[in-house]
Amino acid sequence: MAQAETPAEGAAPKKKGKLLIIILALVGLIVLVGGGLAFWLLKSAPDKSKQAKADAEEGGDGEEGGDSQEHGDEHPPVYEKLEQFTVNLSDQESYLQTEVQLVVADVKVQEKIKARMPEVRDALIRLLSSKTPEELNQPDGKAALAEEIKRELNHVLGIKKDSKGVKKVLFGAFIIQ
Repeated sequence: MAQAETPAEGAAPKKKGKLLIIILALVGLIVLVGGGLAFWLLKSAPDKSKQAKADAEEGGDGEEGGDSQEHGDEHPPVYEKLEQFTVNLSDQESYLQTEVQLVVADVKVQEKIKARMPEVRDALIRLLSSKTPEELNQPDGKAALAEEIKRELNHVLGIKKDSKGVKKVLFGAFIIQ
């Protein structure tokens, strides 16, 4: 009987050995996959920041570029206050007196607006004088006008993306008589 027990004891260590090899192989595979994943994540993170930086530099002059600023403002807002506008409305009986402030993407856009101020004023005067009092007194009349002004000014400045040019139009005063 002693001989019958020895082969059984010899078989048990072989099973433990195979199980140990399988466990070590799985642990090694997990370490390799985890290490590869960590390397890929760490390597790709700086690439994304480089791309965002390149997009910001490319789009900083007002031309169409990346979407780096759509993720959030990286700097405080830049405002450009325009002179007061007084125009006759299209019905020729009423006039509009308004003060306009622009929220722009960056200082470069602000400088571009200042450099092209005669074109900016002309575009705004033409747009404002094409409106009727009824259009402006609608519940969303001022909001619609602000959107039109934004589109028109970005067009005058040659900017295709709102996030790279005039981002918002604010009214300081708005009087229709």
